[in-house]
Amino acid sequence: MARDFKREITNKEQILGDVRNAIIEKQEALIKDVDQRTDTWIPIKEEDGTAITFVQNFKDQGGIFVYLEDEDEFAECLRQLAPENAWEPLWCTSPTMQKMLERNGIAYTSDSAREPKQKLVSITDCECLVAQTGSIVLSEKMCHSRRNYATPDVLLVTASTNQIVNGMKDAFVKLKGKYGDENPSQIAIITGPSRTSDIEQTQIIGAHGARQVAVFLMDEE
Repeated sequence: MARDFKREITNKEQILGDVRNAIIEKQEALIKDVDQRTDTWIPIKEEDGTAITFVQNFKDQGGIFVYLEDEDEFAECLRQLAPENAWEPLWCTSPTMQKMLERNGIAYTSDSAREPKQKLVSITDCECLVAQTGSIVLSEKMCHSRRNYATPDVLLVTASTNQIVNGMKDAFVKLKGKYGDENPSQIAIITGPSRTSDIEQTQIIGAHGARQVAVFLMDEE
């Protein structure tokens, strides 16, 4: 018996049409009641300020935090920590960070190649730090390589206190002010070490990114 293809197509189109309408109706129902101007995050406590709030949230997410007075103290800290933690050779692709390392006589490489089982340790500066989420904002334009923050075993990030912003909205305003219409091709928001859970809900650290994330915060303008 010949199949009625015309009827089948009509039925499929009708089903797809119903699905599209359901999706549109669902989106409209969700969007029309959303107040996009109101901050949904808990306001930062005035007595804590953005710096303390960032540190608390960043450490709660499993991040390693080091507070330093200036660049000299950072360099001295890095000279001690790098050999102790098998961070050498440091991998760096950010021109600004490379200049800082060179000023302080700290060796680095722009080559990510490593011996088997050797840690890949990346060091970079950042766009800003977000207090409300304890997040680090990085960009491909600043790091000159997406791999610099996407593939290392250990990610070391330097920042100054004036780079801490309240929330994510402030972070994007800061990026807009810096780059204007020449936006980076990729912006990454990193909140603690990479983690995931398997089918038995066992948490795995470092599944899709760095196993350790450290922020060196310098108190300088």
